[in-house]
Amino acid sequence: MDANLKKLLDELPDKPPRSRLEPYREFIEELRTRGRTYRDIAKILAEKCGVQVTGSGVHDFVQTRNRAKSETVGRGPVSNPMAAETSPASASSEEVQRKIAALKAGNTAVEPGPRGFEYDPDQPLRLKRSRQE
Repeated sequence: MDANLKKLLDELPDKPPRSRLEPYREFIEELRTRGRTYRDIAKILAEKCGVQVTGSGVHDFVQTRNRAKSETVGRGPVSNPMAAETSPASASSEEVQRKIAALKAGNTAVEPGPRGFEYDPDQPLRLKRSRQE
């Protein structure tokens, strides 16, 4: 990168976090690892921290952070090992290719079953009786 552009980037201030939950990120992650639901976390944040948020708001916050972490898996170390385990990038490409080849090689054609009705626009739909009866 050009030295002037690098200097310009270094001079720019960091953007402030967009979410009011960002100061509680590690606290929320710890609560999740302890098995708390998003609804429980929202209640704890309201009671103990004075932050009004819904369970779905906590969910969206966590999912957004996990998605951002999983996108950086290929670029360097991940601070949250659970994010790397659940990331689609954690599966090796050879394994994925092997699974795709196995699916392609298998017989995936499905024979149509017996039709349960016949359509005649002048008649109402009637179920066919099974031949076993």
